[in-house]
Formats: sequence, structure tokens, C-alpha cells
Amino acid sequence: MKKLYLLLVAILSLTIVACSSTTDALPSEETQDQGKAQNQQTKSDFPNKPIELIVPYAPGGTTDIAARALASVMSKYLPNEQPVVVVNKPGASGTIGLTEVFQAKPDGYTLGMTSTTATSIQPHYGSTVFTHDSFQPIVRVLSVPQLLGVKSDAPWQTFEEWLDYVKQNPDTFTYSVPTKGGSQYLAMEALSAATGIKVKAVPFDGAAPAVTALLGGHVQGIVVQVQDAKTQIDAGTIRPLVNVGGTKIDAFKDLPLLREKNIDVAFDIYTGVLAPKGLPQDVLDILHNAFKQALEDPSVIEQLQKIGVEPEYAGPEDFQKDITDSFYANGEVMKKVGLIH
Repeated sequence: MKKLYLLLVAILSLTIVACSSTTDALPSEETQDQGKAQNQQTKSDFPNKPIELIVPYAPGGTTDIAARALASVMSKYLPNEQPVVVVNKPGASGTIGLTEVFQAKPDGYTLGMTSTTATSIQPHYGSTVFTHDSFQPIVRVLSVPQLLGVKSDAPWQTFEEWLDYVKQNPDTFTYSVPTKGGSQYLAMEALSAATGIKVKAVPFDGAAPAVTALLGGHVQGIVVQVQDAKTQIDAGTIRPLVNVGGTKIDAFKDLPLLREKNIDVAFDIYTGVLAPKGLPQDVLDILHNAFKQALEDPSVIEQLQKIGVEPEYAGPEDFQKDITDSFYANGEVMKKVGLIH
């Protein structure tokens, strides 16, 4: 009987030890909750300092205006209410500023505001350290057409009158563009190839100085995104002649497309936000969601409408497709007009 009693005591002791070991091995509910809280804190710790948004063009143009409109409300939609600070770094058709973004640490604190010229055209010339898929797209903000315009006191009232003049006076007409070898220049090269005209481009480091050059009489015409000249068109100092894009927007719905003139040329421009490649997924999600909400903010929509455009949202994957499609389409045109081989 005594032996049986001792055996039962031994079994009971082993059971208690086993249960105790199992309990020690498994975290308590309190410990699990603390772990979840720590993980959430780690993810939501970004951003813990201001974010720099590099605009690779001079102040005053569409890219700059869109960047500043977004930045003005971003702290409302970012964790920790951190601000986004816009920094203009113009030069080399947008590639100087984007090179800095390309070389930055992929931690979400250095972003870039790109356009078609910088990411879908300039890499074709072989002088950039990046190409069309060297970045992490975050959000597309705009997609708008371009126009050919002249001063309001110019002798050409219509596109047809202008076209007759430049055909009869080759290498005489000069026009300003916001960048060297960019989408505006490419559109005019395509127009020249399609019609046999010869005109001269004068590049600047942004739309604002390109507009100033026209108003100052330093050039005879201009090719810019439609909204870059809206203020001057509304004021009656610039006369738009034709839409060289593939789409129309409400502010310029009566401006004819080149395709409506039986000239198969169309160049629209995208604008959006990029980050260095290798951005962590949780940081990408935070930035994308914040920029998307900012783009939907009534204040941002109002600021964009003032320059005659509406938001044209696309997420990371769709924006990359937009960039890639534009890269290959522009490359084909550049080959056709002899800009690259």
C-alpha cells in the first residue's frame, strides 16, 4: 500500500512539473499583447522626422505646384504628423534632382517628384545613372496634355496660320521648353517630322522661366503643359494654338488636338512621387496611403483646379506601368525622329 502511495505521489509530481514547463514555454496573454503592441509601434514609428520631397525643376511649374499642394496637407495623413518639405533641385532636364533620389537611402525620408521627361525620356540619351524602372513608384498625381502657344500680339491667330509661316520660314521660329530634350521638345520634333517644318527649341530649367522668356520676347512661342500657361492665357497675354497631347481637359476643352488636324502626334505628361528602390513594404504602404489621402483632400483639389487640372491617381503598380509604357513609346518616337539610334 505504501509503495502504491509513493507511486501516485511521483506521477502527480511529474504532471505538475510538466504543466509548469508548458506554461513557462507559452507566453501569457499579457506578454502576447505586449509583443503585438511593440510590433505595431515599430511599424508606425515611421516617419519620426520630416520627409524631403525633391522637385527636380525650378519653382512655379506644374510639378512644383503639385508637390507643394500635397506637402501642405501631408502632415494630417502621416503618422506622428511629420511634415513633407519641398526642395527644388533643378538642372539637366530633371535628372540632377532624381539622381539624388536614386542614390538616397531607401528609408522613406527622401522622395522625388518626377515627370515624363525625367524618367521616360532622359534615360534614352544614355547620360543618366538610372532608368525607367530604377525607382519605387508611390503614387501618380497628374496626367495632362501640352500645348503650343504664342504671345497674344503675335501675327498668328490659328494653328494653320502658324504652320504656313513656319513652312515658308524654316529655322526662324524659336520656342521655349521647360527642359532640354524633354517631352515638349520631343512633341515638336515629332510635329516637325510629320509636317516637314524646321523650328528651334530654347530649353530652360522649368516651365516658369520658359513662360517668362516668351513674355519677355526672347522667343516666339512656347510648348508647356496646358496648366503652366493657364494664368497667362486667362489674362490674355498668351494665345494657345493647338493641343499637342492626346487628351483634353475641361479648362482647354475647345483647344484642338493635333490629331484633329490630321497630324498623328500626341504627348501627354505624367507627374508623380517616387522613392529609392528597396523601400520597405510597410513604409511604402504608409507613404502611399498618406499621398492618396492628400490627393483626395479638398484643399489639394482646389489648388490643382486653380491651374486647370484634376488629380489623376494611380497606385504603385499602375504608376510603374505608366512610366514603363511611356518609356518605350517615347523611345520609338525618338528613334523615328533621329534623336537616338
